[in-house]
Amino acid sequence: MPVKIYWDSGVIIEYQGETLHLDASKPGGKGLLVSHAHGDHVGGLKAKSGTAAYATEATLKIFEASSGRKPKIPTKPVRYGEKFKAGVFQVQAFNSGHIFGSCGFLVEVGGTSIAYTGDLNFTSSLLSEAAEPIQCDILILEATYGIPQYKFPSRSSLYSRIVKWAVEEAKKGRIPSFHVYPVGKAQEIVKLLNEYTSLKVYVHPKIAKINEAHERFGLKLEAEPLEGKLKPEGCAVVYPKSLLGYTDIDRASPAIATGWALKYRWMGVQGFPLSNHADFPQLLNYVRAVRPRQVYTCYGFTDSLAAAIRAKLGVNAQPLPAAKHTRLELSLS
Repeated sequence: MPVKIYWDSGVIIEYQGETLHLDASKPGGKGLLVSHAHGDHVGGLKAKSGTAAYATEATLKIFEASSGRKPKIPTKPVRYGEKFKAGVFQVQAFNSGHIFGSCGFLVEVGGTSIAYTGDLNFTSSLLSEAAEPIQCDILILEATYGIPQYKFPSRSSLYSRIVKWAVEEAKKGRIPSFHVYPVGKAQEIVKLLNEYTSLKVYVHPKIAKINEAHERFGLKLEAEPLEGKLKPEGCAVVYPKSLLGYTDIDRASPAIATGWALKYRWMGVQGFPLSNHADFPQLLNYVRAVRPRQVYTCYGFTDSLAAAIRAKLGVNAQPLPAAKHTRLELSLS
């Protein structure tokens, strides 16, 4: 009996009538695998009932800090390299390099090995090591930046640019104000400012709670919750990206750190193309390192990335069907 893979509010793997749900918004089947704590991947943890969810302990704690709630469904913490059974599926978590605690999953069933990356970063950061290439038959690969236009500068050069800008703005008597994703990017910016500047760092209260969740795992982040008005005296502040344009700090110099800054500009805002995702060359390099027999792309530029993998690497690749109940029947025998 062939393995079936399809999209239904998340990636679904099916075999012999049993299903495994990956980053799905609804838990079900023999288990929900959650790759990391970003909001677009944790919908299943917000369900009122369902089968058990598997994620790293860091992902679960960061989710609780970010959402302000505990999962109502059963949760089972997993570690990198740990193997466990979920029905007919044997599963192993591996480092995906995306944010602190993030993981991909290697699923073995019916004589077929399937690796799901979740969101992927194939370069190391201050908070995580580069993603681990996992040998598999089938690779389900994210395509957020899956077109040639997205080739990021080296992380070290971006770190240098961010530090230089922040220090220079502070010397001008201004407050460098970073508007970033509260989970992952905010902690990276705080850590960068801690390591390479003497600026006192303040963070939005939401980010402060998420920082505390990271610190439970030994990650030191020196930042104080923002209270009241700041004076521009050798400090920096980190806000959620959603508050760009909605803050009232005097003499603030706003900045945004996201991979989309490579293409888009925000008027009056300094942009840094710092991403926790792999860029186009990294995605191709990851496929080279994994050497799968088939690739299915999801999230983002799926068609373009699949076409590039076929043309440049000679690997069979296509987007994972997104239509509900549309299935791919996969047999590598």
